[in-house]
Parts: sequence; C-alpha cells; structure tokens
Amino acid sequence: MPAHSPTGASAIQRSYNLMSSVMRAAVDDDVIVVSPCRSIDLPTIATKPPRWFTLDQAQSILDELPAPWRTMCLLGFYAGLRRGELTGLHHHRIDRRRSRLFVVEVNTKSGIKEYPKSSKSRREVPLPPHVLDALERHIHRLDRDAVIFTTITKGRAGRLLDDGNRRTQTWRPAVSNAYYFDADGDQHLVPGYPPHPMRHTCASWLVQRGVSLYEVQHLIGHASFRTTQVYAHLQPDAHKTVLGAWERLETPLTLA
Repeated sequence: MPAHSPTGASAIQRSYNLMSSVMRAAVDDDVIVVSPCRSIDLPTIATKPPRWFTLDQAQSILDELPAPWRTMCLLGFYAGLRRGELTGLHHHRIDRRRSRLFVVEVNTKSGIKEYPKSSKSRREVPLPPHVLDALERHIHRLDRDAVIFTTITKGRAGRLLDDGNRRTQTWRPAVSNAYYFDADGDQHLVPGYPPHPMRHTCASWLVQRGVSLYEVQHLIGHASFRTTQVYAHLQPDAHKTVLGAWERLETPLTLA
C-alpha cells in the first residue's frame, strides 16, 4: 500500500476481513477453487494509548453535567460500562445486597438485546458504596423491569437514549465548560474527549491502584487479554524490574 494512501490501516483490515469471509464462503460453495485472500501484506495497525481522565478532570465534568445525568456518568467512571451497556441497564440488574450490577442487556440501534450467555461481555461488576447510594436514589421510583437511564425531554420521556443526541446535547457542553488545576496550580480545560473514555478511565484508575490486568479484563468485559494490555504501562510496578537491574549494576556509568 502506498505510504500516502488516505485509507487508514483499520479500515483496510476491516475490508480485508469482509472480503476474506466472502471468498471462504465462495470456496465452501464450490464457486471458486481457491481463495485469493492469501499471503496478503496488510498494514500494521498502530496501538494508540487509551484516553482517560484524571480524578480532578472527572469531578469537574460531573459538576458541569445537568443533575439528571450525573448518576449515569458517575456509574460510567466507576463501572467501565460500554455506552450501550450503560443505556441498556435495567433496574432488576442491580443487586443492592451484594453491591453489584449485572451486565446482560445492551442498547443497540435495533433496540435492547441480550448478550449471549457465552459472551465475556455478560458479567458482574462490583460497585463502591457511594456509587450504589447514588444509583439507589435514582432508581427507587422505577419499576423493577424499567431501563434505568432514559430520555427526560418533555413529551419524549422514557425512551431509549440515543448516544449521538446525548453526546451533543449533554456531554459536549459539560466538557467544554469543565476546568481543572494541574500540579503547578495552573487552570486548564478538561480534554474534549467523547463519553467512551469514561470506560478507559475506569480501567486506568484500577490498574494505577494495583488491580491486576486479568481482573480488569473481566471487569471491563474484554474478550482478549491483549486488549487489556494497553493499560500495562500504568501499573505501579510496571518498570520495577528494569530499575532494579540498573541499581544492581556494579559500576554505573558516570559523567566526568
């Protein structure tokens, strides 16, 4: 592929996967003898570090959000749910006694669907007490089978949330007005990330506080451990072995 190609590596990979599956089906149906999708050099997909918010940045966003949406985003930061899981969460999936929620349904463009029982996306997520308290205040009047977070606009209340509308009308205005102070006391605007990095934020905070990558994988619902490994550099002891090796060097280099 030419270096100046405007097509991204991810798009090329998706197109190849689609074409390859079509060709395999053609071979299975005896339409062709051999698939042409063999020995193809595909461009490397660069692994980008996850975008996440610091604690101060997240708090600033919560403070700027309209009151009805603060609980949903608080849960987003502490449970690491995908947007469809967050907007498809049902009242009866909250276990108050054990401080858990169960991820079973997901809100899609086709409506609410259940994850297959074999899917790693179907999982149990523990909740800290203050998040559970906020959630209980939000759901105490809802029917047991109700979706927890729905539209509140007059005349349209109770409908499933549309992620595009939520991002434009609620999230973006809050982030554009949210400020935080850095270590030097200087004030900055919070990074203008979309809502999805709330999920990365949850994983990043846990890894930074010593939770193993395997535990984070199951909590977040990653199908592959390789996906979770993008957070490895945030582990408190990520470079402990390397630094220890340098400290044990008998005669370290010095500058004259």
